[in-house]
Amino acid sequence: MFKWLQKVNKVQSHMTTKKYRMFLMAVTGLMIVAMAFVWSNTRLVGLAYEYQILGKNHRSLLRENHLLRVERESLQTLDRIQLLAKKRIGLKEPENGQIVTIFLKK
Repeated sequence: MFKWLQKVNKVQSHMTTKKYRMFLMAVTGLMIVAMAFVWSNTRLVGLAYEYQILGKNHRSLLRENHLLRVERESLQTLDRIQLLAKKRIGLKEPENGQIVTIFLKK
């Protein structure tokens, strides 16, 4: 059935064992180089995706940091602290006779 293929194979395959081994080594080497190239590109794409995710996380954390700083500043205002001191702790404004000024000499 495939006599023509056998004829072509007999005519074209006059390779010695040494040449056949060299051919196999060359093909194997090219395959290894091709696989390394594909692997490096795949790794590069994976790192690009990871970089995008990290960038989004970074922007989110920066936004949260800004909001926390604003909240901290609002909690540290002197008016709020004075109001809390009067209501929760019961502190009062000093009267005129309670204030003493001390001058230090250098």
